[in-house]
Amino acid sequence: MNLTVVIIGLVLLFLYKRGSGESSVKMPSWIFTAVGIFLLIMLLRNLTDAYQLIFHESDAWWPLIKENARNLSEGLRELLRKMMKG
Repeated sequence: MNLTVVIIGLVLLFLYKRGSGESSVKMPSWIFTAVGIFLLIMLLRNLTDAYQLIFHESDAWWPLIKENARNLSEGLRELLRKMMKG
């Protein structure tokens, strides 16, 4: 269900942002309000699950992100050293 809601939201956003030409789809403004209210209600109803997803997953992913950032930083420093040597 969560993936379906996200896909529907992305499709609506794509249709809305696609352009203002003849080929663009005119979406009633109440659709975006209804989707926003629905997503807010779902977030409030599943607040503990949302908290667990955000904080527990971020704790699990943080070491990997930290290591990749360190590798990127070291690579940039080495690149600058090589460029300065000529």
